[in-house]
Amino acid sequence: MKTITSTMRSTLAAAALLALAGIGVAQAEDYPELTVTLATDDNVFNPTTSSVFQLAQDFGFYDKHQVSVTFVGLDGTPLAAAALQSGAVDVAHISIDAAVRLDAGNDLPVSGFLSVGSGIPFLIASRSDISSLEDLDGRSFAISDIGGLDHALTQAVLRSFGLDPDLPDYVAIGAPSVRVQALAVDRVDATTVSFGTFSAVEETEGLHVLLPADVFASRAPAAPKFLVVREDRIDEKREALQRFTNAIMDASREFSANPELWIEAAVERRPDLTREGIERTAEFNSKLWCVNGCMRPDTLQASLDFTYSNPDFSDVPVIGIDDIVDFSFTDAALEEMGVVETTGLDNRS
Repeated sequence: MKTITSTMRSTLAAAALLALAGIGVAQAEDYPELTVTLATDDNVFNPTTSSVFQLAQDFGFYDKHQVSVTFVGLDGTPLAAAALQSGAVDVAHISIDAAVRLDAGNDLPVSGFLSVGSGIPFLIASRSDISSLEDLDGRSFAISDIGGLDHALTQAVLRSFGLDPDLPDYVAIGAPSVRVQALAVDRVDATTVSFGTFSAVEETEGLHVLLPADVFASRAPAAPKFLVVREDRIDEKREALQRFTNAIMDASREFSANPELWIEAAVERRPDLTREGIERTAEFNSKLWCVNGCMRPDTLQASLDFTYSNPDFSDVPVIGIDDIVDFSFTDAALEEMGVVETTGLDNRS
């Protein structure tokens, strides 16, 4: 991964050394290991709370919590779910509906154990001549892949407006940065991307936000995605999973409490974005960081209900939250690290 500035690294280094003092520093080769796929095959810094995976490595949080994490690049949720099903990875960052299909539809017991974003940062951007969602009829719409998170949520949002979820002509072209650039050069007519990703092309003539992020979020599940582990790997990987959970929550707390740290990292990682745009994105993200793990039963239940409201799931056996969620890892992290006071969907008070 690209190195961050020495100033930013030294900021964390002092805190990490203090945290590790008195317990001894294990050699990296002695750390328990975990293989994770994030359903993306590139190393482009996505200016959402999902950036915590990269930044936790850059800022030394995995070393601080003594866990060795290997990330496997795969393009989209379907491939990530398939890798989990095959046993090629221990953990996948996938949509809840994909986890339901694995568990209930394919008889592969899995458990979600941690989330990194409490809400939907997506919006729909389009050519300026598309003035309403109805105008998407027959227009090319860039998605990561058929069944990917952006595709599934776009269909859900269209359905919520009483529209045919297959109204646009979906074109699978990959990562968010690729989709938004395709929109900018008029190769496609619309796409669903994060608030931060769109900022790279928001000044391009002929583009506009068709459906703002706040409206999109109000029409989509609150917790659409989480980290999922095969249940038959939990006992074998429990220590690694716990340390990984602690590291991600610790890093999320750091960037939530110190947004300037995240801004500087984003500025370095994404020279194509303006600092002003990154600062606006940081403000948007401020409500989304999962400082307590974002594993509230009520929020997850709402997302599960949302999944089963999709007609595509009419033939999928109904399972409950306890069948697909393991709260033990975030519970243990909160017991050790304490609960952070926050507002919104990650509030645990």
